[in-house]
Amino acid sequence: MALSNQEVAEIAKTAVVDMLQAYGPEHKFPFDAIWQHVPSHINIPSNSRPHQSRTLINQGYLEKTGGVTKAASDKRAGSATPEYRFGEALVKREKAATAPAVSTGSESPSELLQALQQTMEAEGYVTSAAELANFYLAMMASPLVILSGISGTGKSLLPRKFAERTKSSFQSIAVQPQWSDNSDLFGYVPTLAPNAFVEGRLVQSLLDAKNNPSKLVIAVLDEMNLAPVEHYFSDFLSITETRARRGGVIETDPLPIELPKARSEGIDEFAPLRGIGLPHNLRVIGTANMDESTHSFSPKVLDRAFTIEFDDPDLTVFASGAAPSALTFESLASMIVDVGNAISIREATATSQPMFEEIAQLLADIQDMLSPAGIKFGYRTRDAILLYMHFWQKLGISDIVTASAALDFCILQKVLPKIAGSGDALAEALTKLQAWLEKDRSAKSEGEAEPSLTTLRFTEPFMRSAKKVERMIAQLESDGATHYWGT
Repeated sequence: MALSNQEVAEIAKTAVVDMLQAYGPEHKFPFDAIWQHVPSHINIPSNSRPHQSRTLINQGYLEKTGGVTKAASDKRAGSATPEYRFGEALVKREKAATAPAVSTGSESPSELLQALQQTMEAEGYVTSAAELANFYLAMMASPLVILSGISGTGKSLLPRKFAERTKSSFQSIAVQPQWSDNSDLFGYVPTLAPNAFVEGRLVQSLLDAKNNPSKLVIAVLDEMNLAPVEHYFSDFLSITETRARRGGVIETDPLPIELPKARSEGIDEFAPLRGIGLPHNLRVIGTANMDESTHSFSPKVLDRAFTIEFDDPDLTVFASGAAPSALTFESLASMIVDVGNAISIREATATSQPMFEEIAQLLADIQDMLSPAGIKFGYRTRDAILLYMHFWQKLGISDIVTASAALDFCILQKVLPKIAGSGDALAEALTKLQAWLEKDRSAKSEGEAEPSLTTLRFTEPFMRSAKKVERMIAQLESDGATHYWGT
């Protein structure tokens, strides 16, 4: 007689309790490892297993770490799958101390992000809390975030949903293939009409952000790589580098907006745009399909953006249909635009220096492995990663994304996109990198002293990045060359 869903759930709960007794409270595992702890005489059909994860999470028996690990079952052994740990119903954990940029009421940033993820899912948009937290931290750390990947994975919908729920301003700008300079974004003065101004597509977002400095303004460049990005967007990229704190406010050099000459008499209708810089509360989100009809990203673009790839949608996951959360989420947007946020690692050092030193050593290890293949990254990449991790620590998001999972996102999004090429040197570098990424740094190697887990934060394997490198190696072996995009 077939088991009911409720009976399967009870069997799964018992298995999780047995795992806790066998492995201890800090054990992390793929979901399919649970079924290895079910008595052999109990036959649970494979199609009754996957959706039990939601039941166990809802009842507090499990929670996702935000990381990725290898599946345990023979059928899926070695494939990437979400990582879990024991939930609050079984293991009580101390919440990370937080110092939010602004008051969020009684809810912590992580609680708000989890509630927002549940609300989005109730509305039919499927994403995980870890993926949403990653998008949020990227916006905290950078004025430019790129969402790339295959069509139909929700790249354009994510920033729209976030803006709607946080009551932020939102504008979608469709990039055209013929864009070759900044005039389509910033506007221009026609040659035959020197007193006229043809407004660019980004101007309204710039003015909205300038006039409402406490409001998050999101401008989406939809299909931004239909035209070469550095051709029409290079001025914006250069201006982001001039951000500085002056007199308690965040300012930049003026954007190169071509305007008619100011009138000697009367009102200057273009006065709000004269000398306007990049407002601190503006976030540009680019979406990009990586195929033969589009252009690749130059190092200048990749250095200044967090690039989040939507390339592995889980087609077995469906929206829950649960009721949306009753919480409001405006404070999430307020934290992003708070002028007190660090805009450089110098400003973040006071609270994050020990973590920065550990991350810097790990990045130096990666650099050493990639350098023989001619692949290097500089201070800008390092500092972007450190700033992301500073906000991860400051906002206390470790119950959504563990330290190793957060740094894994950074390696995947800031370091690996720089890898492209061919040859034996690259193959050797990638092989070494994959082994390093998969290494458990909490384990003692022969001849090494016992690691101090009180000081080391990033002890777990970086499996998201490891699986990406594995696919890049496979592409190199089959095609003779490899790159980050689409692998």
